[in-house]
Amino acid sequence: MKRLAGMVTAMLILLLVYVFQKVSYAGLANAVLPESLSISHPYTVFIFNRTARLIINDSACMLLIWSLFGQMKYLRAAFVVFLIELLIMLPIYFIIKLNLEGASEISSPLLSQIHRIIVNPLLMIILIVGFYYQKITAEIRA
Repeated sequence: MKRLAGMVTAMLILLLVYVFQKVSYAGLANAVLPESLSISHPYTVFIFNRTARLIINDSACMLLIWSLFGQMKYLRAAFVVFLIELLIMLPIYFIIKLNLEGASEISSPLLSQIHRIIVNPLLMIILIVGFYYQKITAEIRA
């Protein structure tokens, strides 16, 4: 029952992030931050919003992975992928996106695909499929 609740919660979070993808997390943060710390520059708003979405999406996916597999080794691997996304891939995406196109919502076809891979939970979903494949092949061999 606990695993099912975790799966439902994770899927609900992913659905809500998708449905409310136009919500500005920077605007929400500005509502509680003092004016001296407000997030107002378009590039800062863009970076804050995309980073918040990545963290929320990947956290929900890690909850889903924990609910599906219930083993720490899978969660550790997912966390490593999350760190690679957050610390390496996302900054590279920001550098390319902001230098080529600015903070606009519309991207070129190439950057649009890169955005989908990094900000959306695509890598985590691929990871879940890989974990299932690994689990099934291990059971067949045993």
